[in-house]
Amino acid sequence: MQTQSNQSTASLLASLIAPLTTDEFFARFFEQDWYLTPGVLPQLLDLISIDRIDEIIADSELPPKSLGMAQSGRGISTDEFTHPNGSIDRGAVLDNFRNGMTIVLPQLQFADGKLYDFCLGLERDFGARIQTNIYLTPNSSQGFGIHYDDHDVLVLQVSGRKKWEIYGQRDGLPYKGEKFRSEDHDPGEMKAEFVIEPGQCLYVPRGLAHRATNEGEEPSLHITVGILVQTWAEFLLETVAEVGLRIPEMRQSLPRSLYFDPAQREANEATFRRIMAQIADKASFDATLSVFGANFLTAQGPRVRGSLNALASGIATTDRLKVRDSILYAIEPAGDEPQLTIGDTVVALRPDLAPQLQTLLAKGSVAMEDFTVEDAEDLRDTVETLVCYGLLERA
Repeated sequence: MQTQSNQSTASLLASLIAPLTTDEFFARFFEQDWYLTPGVLPQLLDLISIDRIDEIIADSELPPKSLGMAQSGRGISTDEFTHPNGSIDRGAVLDNFRNGMTIVLPQLQFADGKLYDFCLGLERDFGARIQTNIYLTPNSSQGFGIHYDDHDVLVLQVSGRKKWEIYGQRDGLPYKGEKFRSEDHDPGEMKAEFVIEPGQCLYVPRGLAHRATNEGEEPSLHITVGILVQTWAEFLLETVAEVGLRIPEMRQSLPRSLYFDPAQREANEATFRRIMAQIADKASFDATLSVFGANFLTAQGPRVRGSLNALASGIATTDRLKVRDSILYAIEPAGDEPQLTIGDTVVALRPDLAPQLQTLLAKGSVAMEDFTVEDAEDLRDTVETLVCYGLLERA
């Protein structure tokens, strides 16, 4: 499965790290060292605001896991800001904020279209899933102590100022879920100290210990953009799982002698090496890539802003629709069952429509009058379905 997307705009990452180029960033900093943009990026100031957070807390539905709180390096028990039934106690949230606690809004991109579009724009740059966590910290407070993250982050300072301290990098990048534990991990000596201003962007690789505290009398609002990369280790684990379907010996149980009979160690090791040789011989890069591509595609949630308006007003055969920026899709135009996949939805295509649709999608826009097909009603149904699921929007 070959994943595709429309990228009609310039690289979002390039605009965040300027004057550094993306090539320089990935060669010198990605997974290696921190980087702070020297200038102010005005576009960051419009992504979120204290007024927007006020609106979310006051008027939005708040499921139990939609909000968290932290203070002085530790998460706060949900008992301190929820009702007995588990729902968020909005008044307690504000009362705790007044008393120095940080408000955390995890993965707000799923509830905010502007943040979601921002995440989609970065996914192609990193080839990874992107999420946002929002942190609003009262003045003169600290949300978390010295720690490192198990994923790379971009920190976008929206308002207020924060003093950052950079410590050492752990030996080897941490795996997903391999959290910092103060009793086991030594962050090392402080290597850098600086203040991040509104409109600046900071990159911090996973495994690099750091601490941030508010600077000045104004609350700090920042967005932590999580870059959820997949590793070669995960790719190879999927490779072994896939090739195991084609190597019958891999499905046999481990021998009883493996743990209890040292005399059989040499024979068991020989079996292990024989299977490893078969894996090396039969493993398929393309098959594993297809699985990873499909998982990456289906994990991207729908973006359907404007689709209801388009459907309600009607789509004429002359109306031009464009491929939504950064939306992933895969199309298989040939074979007995041509189809297009967007998210976790598969759309069946007529054989005469599929190759034409592939060509037009690659160009970035379509209109029903562009097609030559036998069944006009099927064409309309297909185009409107792609509007429903967010692949197409009004140009």
